[in-house]
Amino acid sequence: MRHLGTFSVALVLVASTATAQEEIYLKVTSPGLQRIVIGLAPFASRLGVDPVAASQFLNTLRADLDQTVVMGLLPEENARLVEAAPGNPGLTRQRWRAVGAQLLLEGSFSGAGNQLVVEAQLWELTSGEIAYSRRFQSSTSLAPTMAHTLANELVRLLTGKPGPFLSRIAFISDRSGAKELWLMRWDGSDPQQLTTHRSIALSPAWSPDGQRLAFTSFLRGQPQLFILRPTQGSFKPLSTLPGVNTSASFSPDGSQVAFAAGDGGSTYIWVVSSEGGTPVQLTTTRGISTQPAWSPNGRQIVFTSTVGGSPQLYAIDAEGTNLRRLTFQDTFADEASWAPDGVRLAYTTQVDGRFQIATLDLRTNQRTVIDGPGNNESPCWSPDGTMLAFVSTRTGRKQIFITDPVGRPRQITSEGNNTQPSWVALVQ
Repeated sequence: MRHLGTFSVALVLVASTATAQEEIYLKVTSPGLQRIVIGLAPFASRLGVDPVAASQFLNTLRADLDQTVVMGLLPEENARLVEAAPGNPGLTRQRWRAVGAQLLLEGSFSGAGNQLVVEAQLWELTSGEIAYSRRFQSSTSLAPTMAHTLANELVRLLTGKPGPFLSRIAFISDRSGAKELWLMRWDGSDPQQLTTHRSIALSPAWSPDGQRLAFTSFLRGQPQLFILRPTQGSFKPLSTLPGVNTSASFSPDGSQVAFAAGDGGSTYIWVVSSEGGTPVQLTTTRGISTQPAWSPNGRQIVFTSTVGGSPQLYAIDAEGTNLRRLTFQDTFADEASWAPDGVRLAYTTQVDGRFQIATLDLRTNQRTVIDGPGNNESPCWSPDGTMLAFVSTRTGRKQIFITDPVGRPRQITSEGNNTQPSWVALVQ
């Protein structure tokens, strides 16, 4: 098992805030949302700065800023029209505004050896005031991480919530010859293998704080639940009930884990302390009950059950009462995933013999099926609720895709078969 100490390397942030494809697969934001246009001015670079690290920072920042639903970069052809006014930065900023920028990000690089210092200021061009100012310092090897952090902060400034750029996706891949647990950045970069069991791993699920991963493994023969701490490499069993133990889901406070377990042809929904202990059975009706998903407020659990015949989505209160059915228009419904807002579900349905993604608004009961090429399944919301990860066969093998800011799918894996994404805001 591989330790991920690189994810816990300290990043020094000294902050001072100033006053002031043609196919549309799934649009998860509000229709008509207008993205704020940001101009990215050339960053000044002092003598001694590592040019590779500076380039990595800017390339990462550009990619991030064009991958949000709330903001996007000013097109390069517009930016080239801006002529700097020496000695008159105010006039230069107004020229950025004249070509379409609403905000302007300026910055500089300094540092020497293996250290990189970035100073950044965000200007609101209508008022001419600084909206944001921050100083970052770290080793040159963490230049992309500093860029991701800056992009996250800019999204937080505009929305009140951090962006997805430091988030990670756990997933299952057979690229090493067996179904192992892997981890990658939100955009598919930096894939790292977490297990080397040469067995079968399934159904990863993050704790809300990003410290633990629950997953199913056949390492000891029967499918059992285990807890892994990725940054430490520690690994311990969570549930070893007879038969199948699978489909873990943490409660929002991380104190409990819901999962499916059973033997003899039926599986049931259980809950156990995330520290281990004796599981408590929530459902008792015979049949297949699986894929529990704990609601963001912790009050209910949605799961798949065949109690009515075909697989459908049901909800039950966290203490095991008030069972009710949620889906009625599907011949098949499975793999429910809660949006962070707690009012939307994404799930897998079946249309004309192919798996497709559907969404269900629990306030209105409005169901939307989004057709895409191939089979599309295993939806998973980004931590900020603006994107979906899902698995598709549209390019041949099973690969993981994410939706871009306007809802179009973008493939982020390519080697082997890659399935069952689980997204977390930050690995700690």
